[in-house]
Amino acid sequence: MKSHAKTSELLRFPYRATSYLAKEYLVSFFLAFVFFFVVFLINQVLLLAEDILSKNVSFSKTMLLLIYSLPSVLALAFPFASLAGALMAAGRLNADNELLAFSAGGISLSTLYVPFAVIGLGISLVSFAMNDYFLPLGSRKFQEVYRDLLAESASLELQPYTVKKYPNTTLVTGAARDNLAGDVLIFQSAPDSPDNVISARTATILMGNDQNSANVSLNDVWAMQVAPGSRDRFSISKADSVLYRLEFREPLVGFSSTGPSDMASGDLRNRIRIKQSSLQAREKEAFSSQSSTRAVLIADYSAQGDIADSLRAYKEAKASVPMDRSLQIYKLEYHKKYAIPAAGFFFALLAFPLGLGSRKAGRTAGFGIALVLSVVYWGMLFAGQTWGLKSHIEPWLSIWAPNFLVLAATLILVLIRHLSSRRLA
Repeated sequence: MKSHAKTSELLRFPYRATSYLAKEYLVSFFLAFVFFFVVFLINQVLLLAEDILSKNVSFSKTMLLLIYSLPSVLALAFPFASLAGALMAAGRLNADNELLAFSAGGISLSTLYVPFAVIGLGISLVSFAMNDYFLPLGSRKFQEVYRDLLAESASLELQPYTVKKYPNTTLVTGAARDNLAGDVLIFQSAPDSPDNVISARTATILMGNDQNSANVSLNDVWAMQVAPGSRDRFSISKADSVLYRLEFREPLVGFSSTGPSDMASGDLRNRIRIKQSSLQAREKEAFSSQSSTRAVLIADYSAQGDIADSLRAYKEAKASVPMDRSLQIYKLEYHKKYAIPAAGFFFALLAFPLGLGSRKAGRTAGFGIALVLSVVYWGMLFAGQTWGLKSHIEPWLSIWAPNFLVLAATLILVLIRHLSSRRLA
């Protein structure tokens, strides 16, 4: 009786009904947000644990790295929580026949749709702010902390009593000396190059701007160089200090230079413009080369001379089509800056008519459907990105395609609900 009295009061004031729906959506959104936030946070912690936590990094620095990783977690949690929250709210309201009561009281479904659309739009805007401002800022701060870690402690890459293999290089460390790696041996071997053995009393890493390498500062150094193809000829040298360049097999986690996914949309747009200008200049140069080699080929043919060389030059010029795969990657990341946050709005639009079908289970059914749709959407987004990289399709189309499909499904469901209501009337 109390619930019916509350519903009757809400029917007298449509704006109270919409505020009631908005509150229901926000409560469900908060519950779903906590779930997705924890899931994505655990994934981030596992990534840090693999390369940071397992290397005796201080707790305070570890927490800083985790905090600076949060914007990427939040940017992903918002859209999927929007979907789950809207489905849970619509499912609960429909299961308790509250939406039916609102409709019977003269409040149209389009009016009840408004809170979902407005809140979904707000969630998308917050997600975009996280993705476009706080994520690049957090990424820069993450790199700064990681630089400090490498400067303060060589244990990240030069742990005591370890053997590490890099391209053409094997590095062996002994006991630590004065917070530095001690008793270091470097074995260097490459085809058609002298074999080198370098020993140092202490060593420390000095990171530069190159994400694929580091400079190792060696102290009290002895080096032996063996001539190629001869084990009997070698030379020995000594130095107080040596700066050795160490090539990594993979970029250090968290230290890599700012990639397109970590950049703001404005920076991405400027970088895309620069890359497009460079590609156009190379295309113009290639076209000029094709035209000149074609003219030479025609001249040789007209003179009935030997056209073998000119024909080969023309084929090579025609085959050398300038390409910039990184430009496609930057374009894809640029459109992801907008498409993923916008998914929160499209999910909210889809969830309302979809949630009307959950008559018995309410929030539980809504949350289950949201999990399935989240996996499907993520799979479509991954497929679209892969498709955009491997084909000549426009990047905006491959990235926005999942959102377009969500919008199409929304329109179909709304049409079905509308036709059903007209038949019942």
